Amino acid sequence: MVEQLGSAAPLKGKKVVIPRGRYKTRGIVLHSMKYGERKMIVHIFTAQYGRRSYLAKLNAHNSGRGLYQPLFVLDFDAWAGRGELHHIEQPQLAFRLAELPFDIVKSTIALFLSELLYRLIQDGEADGGLYRFIEESVADLDGMGDGVANFHLWFLVRLTEYMGYAPRDNWQEGYSLDYRNGTYVPELPTHTLAMPPAEAALFRRLNGSMADELAAVGLSREQRVSMLERLTDLYGFHTDAIYNVNSLRILSEIF
Repeated sequence: MVEQLGSAAPLKGKKVVIPRGRYKTRGIVLHSMKYGERKMIVHIFTAQYGRRSYLAKLNAHNSGRGLYQPLFVLDFDAWAGRGELHHIEQPQLAFRLAELPFDIVKSTIALFLSELLYRLIQDGEADGGLYRFIEESVADLDGMGDGVANFHLWFLVRLTEYMGYAPRDNWQEGYSLDYRNGTYVPELPTHTLAMPPAEAALFRRLNGSMADELAAVGLSREQRVSMLERLTDLYGFHTDAIYNVNSLRILSEIF
């Protein structure tokens, strides 16, 4: 992507001391944009320092540009001067991605998730739990076979815990999910910010599943579209960031 996106929505995390001089770190690419002829500005969610903006220099053939794709996990050296932009040096993939860069379905999911995370994660706040979840999810997505069509739903459900949107775990058979009040309820509320029993049960099942169990969650295309709409509403109740995710429409068309 080369267009400039909007600012990220607030996300509570641990404030970190901005590093100075040279340092090594690992991070996940959330967004990149061209900056001049041979440079890119890359927004990376790092394990140690939270989300940071980096200036990456490209060679004459722009061959290094392929490293800065959505959700690629990089190990790199960095240099921090007086400005806000840090400089990337010697970037390399932290682990090999066998399918994610080449599979249209997986790369579309990665595009959607990276764009959403770019809008949710705030600059300069570290969250080790969230970072580990995202990095492990990237590896899961890359190696996944059956069940990949459910991955984005699973990720959005699991992400609610890290965003602070997860409901109280009081689910019972036949309960609806009232996400305005963050709880499961025996009767469907009169307001619209709720999931009926079938989708509430699916929410709970996805939240309790591992990525490699998603193949067992049999859903039709209509069920996936409906669940994505419900999850969009849930996130939209807390932040309008999800409504500004351009790839949301593409994701709906594929699944």
